[in-house]
Amino acid sequence: MNLTKFQPIQNRQAITAFPSATRALSVPYVINDGDSFSAGKRPLAQRLSEMPDRNSLTKAIRTGMQLDSSDLDSVPVAWRYRGIPVFLFGLEQNPDSFGQVHIYPKCPIVNSYKGPVWISSDYSEARKAFPQDQLKPCPHCLRHLYSHNIPDVVHKDRFGNVTNIDWLTYTRYFASNIFKRHSLIWKNGERPQKVSSVFTPENPKYNCSICQCDIKAGGWALNQELAESSGLPKEICLLCAERRARAVILAPPQASLRAATLRYESLAKQLGSDPQASWMIAEQVVPASWLPLIQRLKSLMGPPKVFQVIAPRVLAVLCWPNLGRAILADGTKEAKIPASYSVWRKAQIERELGLSN
Repeated sequence: MNLTKFQPIQNRQAITAFPSATRALSVPYVINDGDSFSAGKRPLAQRLSEMPDRNSLTKAIRTGMQLDSSDLDSVPVAWRYRGIPVFLFGLEQNPDSFGQVHIYPKCPIVNSYKGPVWISSDYSEARKAFPQDQLKPCPHCLRHLYSHNIPDVVHKDRFGNVTNIDWLTYTRYFASNIFKRHSLIWKNGERPQKVSSVFTPENPKYNCSICQCDIKAGGWALNQELAESSGLPKEICLLCAERRARAVILAPPQASLRAATLRYESLAKQLGSDPQASWMIAEQVVPASWLPLIQRLKSLMGPPKVFQVIAPRVLAVLCWPNLGRAILADGTKEAKIPASYSVWRKAQIERELGLSN
C-alpha cells in the first residue's frame, strides 16, 4: 500500500484513489531500505522527508481527513477514531449528501453506511477547509441535538443558519459515554491522556475560585497541574472544572459523586438548610456525567431533591419523595429499599431513555 504524507487533505476533489490516500492517515510508516521506485533506490533523506508527521494528527482530525467507515467505532452519541470523538461530514459514495454533518451513529442516513467517509472534530475548522461544500448539520442529527437541550452547543447567525457546533462542549456533555475510561483529560483532536490523579494530593486549604466552596477534605479540588494545563484557575473544584475547562476532564464515577456530595453539603451549610427541589440546584451540584439525564428528565418530571438518604446507607442522587421515586448511582451497594419507593439505577434509566447502550 502506498503512503502519502500525513496531512489534512484540503481539496477532496483531488483524491482519485481512496485507499492510498486514506490509509496514509492511519497506517504507521515503515522505513525499508529495500524500497525502490522507477528511477532506482530513493535516497534516505527523501524517504525520511516522506514519513508522516505524527504531530499533525491533531490538525488533520480537526480540519478533516478521509478514511473508511470500518476504521471507526461508535457509541450512541458519537463515532470515535483512535479513541478521539469525531463526526462525519462526507459520504463519498453519496456525493449529493457530502456536505451534511452527521453527529449521531443512529442517524437514518448513516446508520448502515459502509465505505469512504470524511471525519472531523471541529465544525468551524472543517467548514473553513471545505468552503465549496457549504457544510451544514444533517436535519435528523440537528433534531436529536436539540432534543438534548445542551447549553451553548449550537450557534446560529441572524438568519437562523448554524454557524458552529461546539464539539468540545458536546463531547464534554457525553464524556462518560464516549470515553468509557476514567481519570483522563482530552483536548480536541488529541488522543485521550490518562492522568495519575484528578485531585490535588493534599487536603486543600483554599476556596474554589469559581463556586467559593470551602471544603477542607481530599477528593474535591482539582489537581493544580491538571488545572493549569486545562486553562483553569489553580484553585478550583472538580465540578467547576468539569463544566469550564476547554478540555474534557473525566474522573472515576464514585470519585465524582463524592466531590459532588461534598459540594452539596457546603451549599446546604451556606444556605442554613436543605435546598428545596430544584432543577437549577440539581444542575449545579451533580457530577457532569449526570447532566444528559438531568436534561432529559426535565421534560418528563418535576424538579427533584438531590443527595437524599432514603434508607440506611442508601443515598439517592435524584429523589422525588412525594412520588416515591429515586435514582441511585450505579456503584451503590445493594441495600434494603423502602417498599414505598420505586428506584432506578442510573444506567438503567439512561438505557430506557436512549442515552446509552
